Amino acid sequence: MKIASILPLFKKDERSDKKNYRPVSVLSSLSKIFGKVFQNQIIEYIDNKLSMYISAYRKGHSTQHVLMRMIEDWKKSLDNNKYVGAILMDLSKAFDCISHDLLIAKLRAYGFEMSSLRLIYSYLKGRRQCVKINGTTSKYMTIKAGVPQGSILGPILFNIFINDFYYFFEHANLYGFADDNSLSHASNTLEDLIATLSSESNIALKWLKENEMIANPSKFQAIILSKSKLPIIKSIQIGDKTIESKKTVELLGVEVDFRLNFESHINNLCTKAGGQLNSLFRFKKFLSSDSKKLCVDSFILSNFSYCSLVWHFCKSISNNKIENVQKRSYKLLNENSEKLMNVESSMEIRRLR
Repeated sequence: MKIASILPLFKKDERSDKKNYRPVSVLSSLSKIFGKVFQNQIIEYIDNKLSMYISAYRKGHSTQHVLMRMIEDWKKSLDNNKYVGAILMDLSKAFDCISHDLLIAKLRAYGFEMSSLRLIYSYLKGRRQCVKINGTTSKYMTIKAGVPQGSILGPILFNIFINDFYYFFEHANLYGFADDNSLSHASNTLEDLIATLSSESNIALKWLKENEMIANPSKFQAIILSKSKLPIIKSIQIGDKTIESKKTVELLGVEVDFRLNFESHINNLCTKAGGQLNSLFRFKKFLSSDSKKLCVDSFILSNFSYCSLVWHFCKSISNNKIENVQKRSYKLLNENSEKLMNVESSMEIRRLR
């Protein structure tokens, strides 16, 4: 139950760089059954003690909840003529850096009984894993920190570990989904906004260091929003690094721009969907009607279903682009029907003649 094979799953960018792969643990079925039973008991006890801002790995929560809460808070502040800023933090291997002893200490602070702590400690300690690629297996090594990615207990243990992080900020709000965390603040003056974001980010770095998490301030992103028609580009000091705010940042798979009109995000969605439609049109003669519908639902329309409540109140120009993609999809699906109707019309005309 403590032995796992690690499968490296490719994430993005260069395939030859090992940093672009996510290690997923392949565990035994017996281990997963045990984990599911234990997870249900932990969630029943701890769920009401977790911060309302933790949305990952919780029933009834999703990335859309995080984004909608953040965007609506931003819009409310902008309506009050305030400046709004956000720091998007970058953590390295968050699941692999969790200290077992520190996690047990936090569980004890949340009121877990000693028998439960011994069981969880036994679950975490003495685990062994190897890496498996194309049938080749490495030597087994013992895990000294972290929770298994791909396990059932791993996500809820991570939520418990990071829960107190959300209570350390006096002025900024922390919005998070798993290891993607963003600090946000609204202020009447630009100077106060930058100073607050800088000081709160340093508090975040201190917490991460004390909890043995690895942060990359050089990869942090920042964005500043206001009612101005021009983007505000300012430098923000975080630790020993200086980062500049951007016009557009990517947050949980959605491109957020300084005007909150999501024009860039929708353009990219339509470009991607348009390219996929072009491929389907090239191979349409090899596809049946059912296959076309399956392809359109799976590859084309699915592009617009992710977090659609966040960006669907867009400009008319962006809305027209989405409708054009939908019309092209409809044309692909109904091409055979239109041909049949044209043939029947021609036959009717000849009959009348």
